[in-house]
Amino acid sequence: MNETAPLVWIGAAGLVAAVLQLRRAWGLPRRSAAANGIGWALLLIGAALALTGNGAWGLAVASLFGMTTAALLLAHAGWTSPRGKGRASDRKAHMLPEQGEPRALGRRLLTFLLTIPLAFAAALLAALGVRALAGMAGWSDADGNATALLLLPLLWGILAFWLLMLPRRGAQCALLAVPAAAGLGLILVGGAI
Repeated sequence: MNETAPLVWIGAAGLVAAVLQLRRAWGLPRRSAAANGIGWALLLIGAALALTGNGAWGLAVASLFGMTTAALLLAHAGWTSPRGKGRASDRKAHMLPEQGEPRALGRRLLTFLLTIPLAFAAALLAALGVRALAGMAGWSDADGNATALLLLPLLWGILAFWLLMLPRRGAQCALLAVPAAAGLGLILVGGAI
């Protein structure tokens, strides 16, 4: 590491302090916005210091300290937590209906179709739209292609998450339509130029 390496170590200490502060804040009997804010601020400051100290490498090194601290806290909590008294349900993550409940296969199949192939198609159109926008902005083909390839899984994951959080099918369809229409519009405009 170069002469800015001390910033990486200070950033690592900040990340460790952030994890410890967030754990303390989440263990309070009542939610405290100030305690949570201090933890998140320490996290951002630590990451910024490590990034300033040695770029992406410094951030990666400092992040290892924060993640190790979090893993140790989780391991301790898991080891010392009392055993549950009740029997676990046969139902795993709401995948299987309880005895006497309807299976709702149509609803489950529609959720699958919305979050997997249709969300992928919407994310693909949005990523290709960004690729077309990059071409209109004068980016090289390689930069545009790399941007589209990086955006596709990111957008797909975000869309799938949001779709699963929305309670109504109409809102889910609207969420898919917006990025798909925007991406298709950019593709058409970019192709016409």
